[in-house]
Amino acid sequence: MESSAESVPLDIVCFSDIFWDALWQRHQQLFTRFPSNWRILFIEPTSIPVLLTQPKRLFTRRHLNIEIVSLPSIPLIDRSENLRWINDSLISFWLRFILKQKNIKEPVLFYYEPRYSTLIGKLQEKMVVLDYIDDKLAFSNVPSWMKKYLDNLIEKANLVFVASSYLHNNILKTRKNDVYLIGNGVDVDHFKKAMTDIPIPEDIAHIKTPIVGYIGALSDWVDFDIIKAISQKYLDLSVVLVGPEFPSVKNEIDSLKQYPNIFILGMKPYEILPNYIKAFDVCIIPFKINELTLSSNPLKFYEYISSGKNVISINLPEVKQFDHAIYVANNLDEFLHFIPISLNKNVNIEEVLKITEENTWDRKSEMMIKLIINKLTT
Repeated sequence: MESSAESVPLDIVCFSDIFWDALWQRHQQLFTRFPSNWRILFIEPTSIPVLLTQPKRLFTRRHLNIEIVSLPSIPLIDRSENLRWINDSLISFWLRFILKQKNIKEPVLFYYEPRYSTLIGKLQEKMVVLDYIDDKLAFSNVPSWMKKYLDNLIEKANLVFVASSYLHNNILKTRKNDVYLIGNGVDVDHFKKAMTDIPIPEDIAHIKTPIVGYIGALSDWVDFDIIKAISQKYLDLSVVLVGPEFPSVKNEIDSLKQYPNIFILGMKPYEILPNYIKAFDVCIIPFKINELTLSSNPLKFYEYISSGKNVISINLPEVKQFDHAIYVANNLDEFLHFIPISLNKNVNIEEVLKITEENTWDRKSEMMIKLIINKLTT
């Protein structure tokens, strides 16, 4: 980091929409690269029922200069507009207690979760930052009433970062100033390991090749019809899926198990994802096309190409710009058409690494740091 960044100590309170120990993604990649003299309080989106089933979240955890805490809410209360003030008060009480205990004054509020935008102006904050990484309202589990909290956050944030051009254009319809497009990135050195002599994990080592692989969550944005079609059309290859399984698509995941050449391996630690990708012959991004995916900037795209693999993706705005380096399919037939082509063509390593070197997490975090400091000092 630059010395100017290191010379400005900051306290950051992050309202997260994921658990710290969930899939390692933008949140963790950025915060672990922020200056070491920035104290970061990472607030997980926890409820009382979650704490009862996962009691470890009752305790503060630490990662480098980041403290992870859980501030429980009561989920049923949020369903009633007239009762949401109870959760507001509950979170405000616990947060004020923690801030006082840790002697955190005038923090920067850093938002991923808009629900508690009601706290803006009540914590003596120096600044409010929104990192807008998905179309929040397009998630199937996000209630429509969340819109007013998101609108409030977009209006009041001093800085807005957006992860995709699609989101950037949408935000510019409501505000013009202090909105910056900072796309997703990749830890190139980590995923380049897939091109080295690292071991292939046991649970994939004996699966028949060639392997068409997917790394990521199995959720309702995945087009399971594409996965089934690959399996049915190309019986001589294996389809391997690595990632957490969301309950909302349990039936779809169960339906895949009838196919003998589809292998569902579950969630794996971030540290060994290159080992799994090494075993892939082709990597895929089989997403549905909807408001959620149109606004997305898939992390896996950068991770796949950093691993030196051919990639087939459905046509999403953020990957379309790289169609000179990967295969971008407009429909199912094109997706299937690209499978044998990608299996028989070598990757232009120099070309794809040029893309990834321009999109490292180090670069993305440095851009954010400079913008935050400039905003605070001007």
